[in-house]
Amino acid sequence: MSTIKRIFSFIKAGGAFLGTIVGVLASTDKPKISDRPRGDGSDLFGEYNFRTGRSDSGADPDGWYEDDM
Repeated sequence: MSTIKRIFSFIKAGGAFLGTIVGVLASTDKPKISDRPRGDGSDLFGEYNFRTGRSDSGADPDGWYEDDM
């Protein structure tokens, strides 16, 4: 009877260990700060044009400036 209890104790300890490892790995995931793409590394100004992938004055007649996806 004590052999069966030991086996169950090892199974419970292994489950707790694996749960801890998964929790630690999940907590190291970096949060996504912004959904909008960054510019070319320069100072961002104006509206982000999703057609060209850059920030501009917002006057491009063919561009779209809101994330409608």
